[in-house]
Amino acid sequence: MSARLVASRYVLPGFEMLIDNPDLEMGRVWNLWFNLSLTDDPEAWDGEIIFVNAMQSKLGELSMDHRLIRAQMAEFCRVNPLFPNSIDILCEEIGAGRFSSSVHLGCEGRGLLNALGYHTPQSLIQERQDTLTGYARSLRKWLVQGRPESLSESKVFGFLGQLTGPKVRLVEKLFASIDSNVASIVSLKKLSEDMCRETQGESIFEGAGRPLGCVKCEACSGGESGPMCPCCYGLLIDAVLLCVGAIDEGRSGDEEQSVLGEFNRFIQECTLVYCLAINSWLSGAQGEERSVDIERSVDEERSGAEPVTSLTAMRYIAGDISRQLALRVHASLGERNDVKEWLTACLLKTVKDNQRWHKEVELIDSFPPATSWLRER
Repeated sequence: MSARLVASRYVLPGFEMLIDNPDLEMGRVWNLWFNLSLTDDPEAWDGEIIFVNAMQSKLGELSMDHRLIRAQMAEFCRVNPLFPNSIDILCEEIGAGRFSSSVHLGCEGRGLLNALGYHTPQSLIQERQDTLTGYARSLRKWLVQGRPESLSESKVFGFLGQLTGPKVRLVEKLFASIDSNVASIVSLKKLSEDMCRETQGESIFEGAGRPLGCVKCEACSGGESGPMCPCCYGLLIDAVLLCVGAIDEGRSGDEEQSVLGEFNRFIQECTLVYCLAINSWLSGAQGEERSVDIERSVDEERSGAEPVTSLTAMRYIAGDISRQLALRVHASLGERNDVKEWLTACLLKTVKDNQRWHKEVELIDSFPPATSWLRER
């Protein structure tokens, strides 16, 4: 007998419950907010989570599709190579009310969808190939100095910076490896380590977070079943792009100007603009108000408090991209209803606070309007 979800009327808001799991003697309870708090203690939840859970309490019985969408959201990780496209996937599913893409959005869900029969070895192989194909396409465009047309392409262009001879040699080597359709985690891990060491020295790995830390991480080592972490392929490529891109770019200092600072910058800019777009839908913005001009918002909303000044000039998301993104988010979410509003509130809270357990100040903290709906509810 395959595992199944307990009827939602027996499950507390913020949790999910599964029974008939062949791998467990009894059922198991999952905390759907773990990817924000890293604790299973509900007393650690903040007021925003409690409010969103109260929204769920009023909905009654949820459909299987809505529960699976929420379970997939609990996997969400903004360090995952699919980010920020992962947010678009969730918006489309929320808008349609159907769980249509079981793609892996991160490792924070702790196996809930796996236990229900999703994320099979075959699907993970396809995701790996899609990841490699996407990066190969972006690298090819960078080599011919095309124009980036998506945020994933903007990430590659931004990480690599200006085209120079030394960079071209290394990028062509990386491209040949991942475009061959036979790139293994072992070969990619070795290539990543060699290129990062060649361009930045051994010290680049000392105490480094993701993606540089993945180069030395055992979870990214190969085995019969592949790497323990499905994110490894994209993160190892990101590590190479950052190190190669730092050649002659002056990214050798600390904090925001470091190699990892460039990675964090991309994440923070995407977090801000997506939150602005999701927040505007929740707030009922109509017509032209849907089109959020991020650069204008930055100028108008910057406070006298200590902002993340080195990030206020958007590098990855220009005004036209942010407007297109806002329109796309609104179109995907569509007309409002109570269940959709609850799921979208879950999404806003998740994107806002995911991977922020270290409580470091980020770009979004300087722009309260990006998440005003959570405070003005």
